[in-house]
Amino acid sequence: MKAAAIVFKNEDFQKLTSYEKLIEMVKCRLSFCHEHNISMVVFPALLGCLFIDGERYINDIIELSNTYKDTVICPGSYYEKEAGRTYHSSCLIIDGNVVMKQRQIYLAKWEKSIELSRGVELNSISVGGMKLGIIISTDIFYPQVSRALAMSGVELVLSPVAIKGTVNMSRQLSGLWQNVQANLFFGIESGFKGSFNGCEFHSRSIIHAPLEMTGKEDGFMAFEGNAQGTPVVAAELDSEKRKEAVSKFNTLAQLNIEAYKDIFSVTGSGGYHD
Repeated sequence: MKAAAIVFKNEDFQKLTSYEKLIEMVKCRLSFCHEHNISMVVFPALLGCLFIDGERYINDIIELSNTYKDTVICPGSYYEKEAGRTYHSSCLIIDGNVVMKQRQIYLAKWEKSIELSRGVELNSISVGGMKLGIIISTDIFYPQVSRALAMSGVELVLSPVAIKGTVNMSRQLSGLWQNVQANLFFGIESGFKGSFNGCEFHSRSIIHAPLEMTGKEDGFMAFEGNAQGTPVVAAELDSEKRKEAVSKFNTLAQLNIEAYKDIFSVTGSGGYHD
């Protein structure tokens, strides 16, 4: 499976002066992926929060997905309203259908300040013979989220992220990269850059894999550079090669699963609190 994370530079953010320009950008990125035989694509966090309610954004992406048949689309994140509550959510769209939804479970201080609510469930789905889940933004800094997905058999994590602050690769690597190495799944991280709700964000787009699978043994299959370059970072995800890497050192096999299984409560501590 060839997968991609959308690259979203500061200059891309500056060009998004209207909702129509946002949808046009999404169309262009999907067209690029289609032309390059990319079958799975992850967009950055917060795209669906910039101009309009999340429902319209998702409906428009659903319409676009009918044009790009067989492309698995994670549209980034958006605000979802239900029963008087607002959640930071993402989903998976295939051929005009939302096949899975995920709500962010943990909230940073700035998210609490705008009265977002927490999700309470972790979901997963099998696509193309690979079980996958979604981890949204702040949740990448809570290792119990990744571990719970890994223990449920997830092989691939899609992660639309928006990391608060200026350039800080150490902070970003303490999120999904660290959890990929601890749990040995693939990770597709699509990062938002720009301003939102009075905060600045900077996150790179990266495709992660276990160290043993990458040429430099650094855990990076594809990494967004500083130059403008292509609108995506892409890599071929080989499930069999990942299993070979896991066989060399299976971190989950070292755990006492019976002792572990009841501690993944959403009331846990730790993580990133900005």
